[in-house]
Amino acid sequence: MKNFISENNIIDFFGHEGRDFLDARRSAGTFAAAPGKELYYELYQEEDAGTKKYGGARGLLVLCHGYTETCTKYHELIYYFLRHGYCVLTYDHRGHGRSFREVENPCKIHVEDFDADYVGDLHRIVEQVALQKFPGLPLFLYGHSMGGCIAARYIERYPDIFSRCILSSPMFGIRTGGIPSCFALFLSRFMKFARQGKRYTIGQHDFFPDEVFEKSAATSRARFERYNELRKTTREFQLGGGDYCWLYTSLKAAANAVSPRETAKIKTPILLFEAENDVYVPRARIAAFRKHLPGVQYHAWRGTKHEIYNSPDRIIKAYYNEIFRFLGNV
Repeated sequence: MKNFISENNIIDFFGHEGRDFLDARRSAGTFAAAPGKELYYELYQEEDAGTKKYGGARGLLVLCHGYTETCTKYHELIYYFLRHGYCVLTYDHRGHGRSFREVENPCKIHVEDFDADYVGDLHRIVEQVALQKFPGLPLFLYGHSMGGCIAARYIERYPDIFSRCILSSPMFGIRTGGIPSCFALFLSRFMKFARQGKRYTIGQHDFFPDEVFEKSAATSRARFERYNELRKTTREFQLGGGDYCWLYTSLKAAANAVSPRETAKIKTPILLFEAENDVYVPRARIAAFRKHLPGVQYHAWRGTKHEIYNSPDRIIKAYYNEIFRFLGNV
């Protein structure tokens, strides 16, 4: 794998050389989800990319981050894609990072309608940025966790936009702490329509700065600590948990994403990654998605947690080799 960064060096690398490399290739901006509602995005490209020949770029990757994350968490992934000849477009979902909030508490994750808002926002950045700046360039989609559910719902609704799609630990369901999902759906629906939808769900809270590696979704301490330290010092990254509106519409979207009716609409080739020790996504939902799409390329990563991209070096090398092999450019 080209230009691999060992976890022994990753914090220092992105504090110096890697930071400078990305800064030189990054342009930032906003796009409008609605009047007065701006979403933050970052576009990474070589200096001559975006011209008629796109600087020889192999394609444009659109990256959808996960729940309570920001696009800054994915600097390592962005770096590898740039080194392999791709441009990268990523953004902070509404309620996340540097994008607008729909509730007063900046730590709280709120959304009214998963498809209309999250999937709609993805379509807006595709139309307003990707297709405008890179007409004719192949588009690829990567989504982790909540971003994976957004990506899946997108290619179900817009099957002809992306050439290929990578789903890493996609949120095709939500483990609700021993509470049956049907009851969680009922409760969250009740709270939403009782005008209590903006209250934190049971167990959710504002940002706590004392998250420890052992209880995280990562299996590489260095990769975990790189972003965790940024969260402690960057107010926009200090996200807590979701409210009942978020839970209700997310549970519905996750169920729809794996339904036979919706998966039948997919034309985009998919690479699907599952973590062996994922405590957030029910494995049965991943299996249901695969059952309806027998042609999907699938890999279960042994010894990994939810954030497969934050695993030790051995797994990371294989993870990205699988991705670039799938895209046809190892």
